[in-house]
Amino acid sequence: MKVETIIDNTIKPQLIEAFGRQVANSLLTRATLSYVSTDGSEKERYETLLYSICSDKRVIGVWGKQDAAKQMTEWKTLLETDSSITSLPLQEGSDDLIKGEETMSAKILDGRAMAKEVREEVVAGVNDFKAKHGFTPTIAVVRAGDDPASVSYAKMIKKSFEKAGMNFALHTLPDTASQDEVAGLVAELNADSNVHGIMVQEPLPKGIDDAAIKAVILPEKDADGVSPINAGRLAQASPVGRAEGVKDYIVPATPLGGLEMLKRSGVEMDGKRAVVVGRSNIVGRPMAFLLMQHHATVSMCHSHTRPLGDATRQADILCVAVGVAELIKGDMIKPGATVIDFGFNRSEGEWVGDVDFEEAKKVAGMITPVPGGTGSMTNVILMRNVLEAAKKQMKR
Repeated sequence: MKVETIIDNTIKPQLIEAFGRQVANSLLTRATLSYVSTDGSEKERYETLLYSICSDKRVIGVWGKQDAAKQMTEWKTLLETDSSITSLPLQEGSDDLIKGEETMSAKILDGRAMAKEVREEVVAGVNDFKAKHGFTPTIAVVRAGDDPASVSYAKMIKKSFEKAGMNFALHTLPDTASQDEVAGLVAELNADSNVHGIMVQEPLPKGIDDAAIKAVILPEKDADGVSPINAGRLAQASPVGRAEGVKDYIVPATPLGGLEMLKRSGVEMDGKRAVVVGRSNIVGRPMAFLLMQHHATVSMCHSHTRPLGDATRQADILCVAVGVAELIKGDMIKPGATVIDFGFNRSEGEWVGDVDFEEAKKVAGMITPVPGGTGSMTNVILMRNVLEAAKKQMKR
């Protein structure tokens, strides 16, 4: 039995029966985010998924710790009978792997393997930093309220950072916190020399201007590159190979992870035509600037682009970040193109990207899977951002 089937036919119905559909969906969304962001084997990743569900205070409040632990053990046993959780990710040279009767033409870009490489580099960098300065870099995460997805993501960041030898500090405020209170807390962290990176989790409580809060973060401590100063510096940065103009800026971890995947896969960007679908400030726009920095000719598409396929078929490098399940079909992709899929959507009981993977893999030259693609890179790039920020702060 496939893992997805176990979740849909066993775990999800039990959660719906106990907590209602809305809470069940929230629990599964949070758990899946834990799964895709966790390093390690498939067994370890599914254990993280189950722990995310069974450690949630809503679950503990109804089942109690003992019954929640018992339920987790039962689910774990059921999942471990599924041989698919011990299957290995696709490696280089798997272009001719047969799935059913169909040959996969595209090379699968293994985000998990690349994330492992980056993490090893970060750990080595942290060890060097500690040997030189006597302490390790620290990220401070600010959260107002207890949004379940935010709580889960903070736990994942904590686990990832501490596993890499870095420090994690969580600062929480109630969901009744005012904008001045949130801004004041960020200002205190700005002034704290023991904090090297700051991340403010969204969503913020109603009535708080998230853009105003981002503007308070010192650009040199802006762990995920969300401040308007860092965004502006990225937009004005010189192309690779030219004399530095704007420097000392931080790039959002998700698009920077996508760029890292292109680099580590040997994808040539210089002179290539790139198309970015999605214009968000945290993925689409910074991805476009990163591609331009590497001398690609970039077009940006969005919900008003008509017809979308005419634009995407021109792309040697196609990056998609719109949050619409399987929007990009195989006939919208240039044969041999490299496809970077930032999407993560629930569709018919499975997690899928913004690209129809089954169709796209027959056309593309390289493609990122979902899960196991760009999402795997985000946490390790966030760690690298904080490490680099700490190095620059020590130089000052």
